[in-house]
Amino acid sequence: MVRYILSALLLPTMISLCIAGSEIPGAPQLKPIAIVKATVHTVSGGTLQNAAVVFDKGRIVSVGTAVEIPAGAVVIDGTGKHVYPGFIAPVAGTGLVEIDAIRATRDIVEVGSFNPNVRAEVAYNPDSEIIPTVRYNGILLANVAPQGGSISGMSSVMRLDGWTREDITVVPTSALVVNWPQMDVVNAPWMKKSADEQRKEIDNNVRDLIDYLLAARAYSVAARAGVDSSKRDIRHEAMRAVFERGLPLMVHCTSQRQIESVLDMQRQLGLKIILVGAQDATRCLTQIKRAGVSIVIGRVHGLPRHEEDAYDATYTLPATLAAEGIPFAFSEGGHWQQRNLPFNAGSSVAFGCSELDAEKGLTLWPAQMLGIDASYGSLEVGKSATLFVSNGNALDARTNILSYAFIDGRAVDLSNRHTKLATKYRARSKQ
Repeated sequence: MVRYILSALLLPTMISLCIAGSEIPGAPQLKPIAIVKATVHTVSGGTLQNAAVVFDKGRIVSVGTAVEIPAGAVVIDGTGKHVYPGFIAPVAGTGLVEIDAIRATRDIVEVGSFNPNVRAEVAYNPDSEIIPTVRYNGILLANVAPQGGSISGMSSVMRLDGWTREDITVVPTSALVVNWPQMDVVNAPWMKKSADEQRKEIDNNVRDLIDYLLAARAYSVAARAGVDSSKRDIRHEAMRAVFERGLPLMVHCTSQRQIESVLDMQRQLGLKIILVGAQDATRCLTQIKRAGVSIVIGRVHGLPRHEEDAYDATYTLPATLAAEGIPFAFSEGGHWQQRNLPFNAGSSVAFGCSELDAEKGLTLWPAQMLGIDASYGSLEVGKSATLFVSNGNALDARTNILSYAFIDGRAVDLSNRHTKLATKYRARSKQ
């Protein structure tokens, strides 16, 4: 019996040791740091050759080719290297899921269809072993988003380094995550419902979602008017930020009919919308451009959605959106997959997207979508020193090897489970 009790007490500790990395979060910046003689990708001001970036107390103090190095500064030689602002994962499950096959490590989906009061930051695991593998490729910020239901909850912008959720969180509520109902009739053999039944179900699902948004708006109006209510709705209370502060809706949609339905809802309610996925965006570019919405595109490394689409439809989508002046951000599905984010951008460059637009899709445009562009998304004086130094082009998997990374001026530990295993098994060949 004693052995059983001890085993039960030790099990949580053993599990935490298995899933917690040994990387130590960076300490606050104590001295000015100057990265010199590097190729600096400012994003907002072009790419500067043989330039320098100087930052102090977590903020950039100078960027350019004729920069004065402060006395006592730590100087990093960037000869032959590239400096980028930290990449941003705009829709990620990082920190919410550890092992897909183990339910106890998945905290990304809440029970029920309408959960606007759910906040991703509350469930975020700072000790996830996946986080160091993601930031090793330059992804230093992530908009962590819940999943499931019609309204999944609030996403949160998180730094990918830190001790606790409190010091990791950049924005606790960055967007309300919505999953737009399926709009197309399915004719597959496994579908038992008739086309008419499916259309009726589609209409009901869309109506239920819009009615919920209308009810939340009415609640917000009443609350602002000072109407005394004895019944406080925590779900509608959470949604007040959408109607009172302009918090965006990140709406997951794929088909042309879904996109057009979302834009109809936007016109009806006047909300700020960010389309997520939107594979059929090329079929309704005029409507998207007129609506002034941004798009978080799906994986570039994917297959065309329709048989009649070109083989490279997903690869050329970024170039098409850039040509139309529609801001977009690159994304990757899941949680550990976020490490491949910059290479999606690199593939888009090979299919017509300019390198500058690809860089914007990883930095400035997602920062603008999430309302953090005053501090993040580009290398400018006064902005956060969230940046990294790569041995080569960061959009190329062969050359994106990080030498240094900083989040708000704090040096980030670039070791991770992958690098440790690589070191371990390279030693085997030497033995």
